Amino acid sequence: MKRSLPVLLAALLLAACTAASPSGSSGPSPATGLDGRTFLSTGVTVAGADRPLVDGTLIRLSFQAGQLSANGGCNTMGAAYLVSGAKLFISNAGTTEMGCDPDRFAQDDWLFGFLGSTPDIALNGDELVLTSGDTVMTLLDREVADPDFPLTEITWGVVSVISGDAVSSVPNGVVATLTFHADGTVQIQTGCNSGGGRVTITADTLTFSDLVTTEMACGGAAGEMETAMLRVLTAEVVGYRIEASSLELMAGQFGLGLQGARDV
Repeated sequence: MKRSLPVLLAALLLAACTAASPSGSSGPSPATGLDGRTFLSTGVTVAGADRPLVDGTLIRLSFQAGQLSANGGCNTMGAAYLVSGAKLFISNAGTTEMGCDPDRFAQDDWLFGFLGSTPDIALNGDELVLTSGDTVMTLLDREVADPDFPLTEITWGVVSVISGDAVSSVPNGVVATLTFHADGTVQIQTGCNSGGGRVTITADTLTFSDLVTTEMACGGAAGEMETAMLRVLTAEVVGYRIEASSLELMAGQFGLGLQGARDV
């Protein structure tokens, strides 16, 4: 039977918040140097011995405007965070409710419990260390551990389509890609047709022009993918953001999520 993470967290956070207000103190304050940064786990030990994570997972902690986002490979916890006396306090926590295998569910419980235990916190440059009892979690700034890909000379494959608040996956068997080149040209595979054109790149926007593609008629999922892709690429200005190997393109309420591969 699946345990309720919100119930588990409520108990943990009640205890943490009770301990979070030292008498005679005005209360904790946001940690200097954490806000606006994301950290990825490099190791966890318990009593000096390695505590392996579930295969294919790592711990990701993001700190933004007083909010903490934590993910260990399945669900994501969001909470307010404060640091006082070199300890991390979280409150008002909630989690997503994705279906995951038992091992990742158990890792969720462990991670969220660890964060709710008021761990000691130490930031030394790009390294973040959290300690609770005999458990030590070491993390590295994401920009160091997993640097952003360059925009150009990368094959970017579309993995999701964004429409307002809805995000849908690309259907199996449909391949849509973009490849930007340093000479200002772009190659396109829409999921149905292929082609290319030119692109003007600034720090956070793209402007496509002179786009030409083949004219093969496609229906079904391939045709829908082409429609979604061209709706973004033919917009007057397209905003873009790269994080590690992920690229997001947005044109108003419509967008594309892409994953990069260094194979060009």
